[in-house]
Amino acid sequence: MSEVAVVPDVAAAAAELFLESTAGAVAARGRALVALTGGGTAAPLYEKLRSDPLRGRISWSSLQLFFTDERAVPPGDERSNYGLAHRELVAPLQIDEAQLHRLRGEAADLDAEARRAANELRAVAGEPPRLDLVLLGLGPDGHICSLFAGVPGSADRGDEELVRHVAAPAYLEPRVERLTLTPFVVVTARTVLLQVIGEKKAPVLARVLKGPEDLVACPGQWLRRAAGRVVVAADAAAAAQL
Repeated sequence: MSEVAVVPDVAAAAAELFLESTAGAVAARGRALVALTGGGTAAPLYEKLRSDPLRGRISWSSLQLFFTDERAVPPGDERSNYGLAHRELVAPLQIDEAQLHRLRGEAADLDAEARRAANELRAVAGEPPRLDLVLLGLGPDGHICSLFAGVPGSADRGDEELVRHVAAPAYLEPRVERLTLTPFVVVTARTVLLQVIGEKKAPVLARVLKGPEDLVACPGQWLRRAAGRVVVAADAAAAAQL
């Protein structure tokens, strides 16, 4: 069952949970495995994390950073999730490149890159891998990561696959192919944090949490099957239909 926190500042609440989750993982296992996300909620969160007082309270050298998904663009492209994280978090905090495990959106063969990234995830996080914290946003179609609504594969857990190459559906703009973690990596994480902002997201958030289950039509409903803790940080507008 998801914990829903209706808060005035979603980024601030998310940053506190980031601190809590990573500190707990470092205390228990000596490191924290985190999957960063893109979308509109990422930059405000990164601003909180790189600023005082949180900046000095997080054990940055103990983190291993992965990505929930990536567009098929080079890291310098403004649409790159890795590029955003590098500009807004990695570079300001001088995080060691060895701690970063990006999805190479510029790869010529994205299927091969998905396999390479899955192998890297296993090598770092174990077999099967279990991440300590997965950060997510929520798409207007109910997608998380790049598990898009209306795509039959979005209902496949992907236990062996871990990372997959997906085509962008026709309704998505910009229409760019993606690499994405599979639902297995999300539902097995120790903590999942979903950030949702604005009245336009209210109907889809209600569908994710309360609607009839249909993982193809609303992949965000995978959160109902999570083995670990699921926290939804939403503003009042986004939570209006709960």
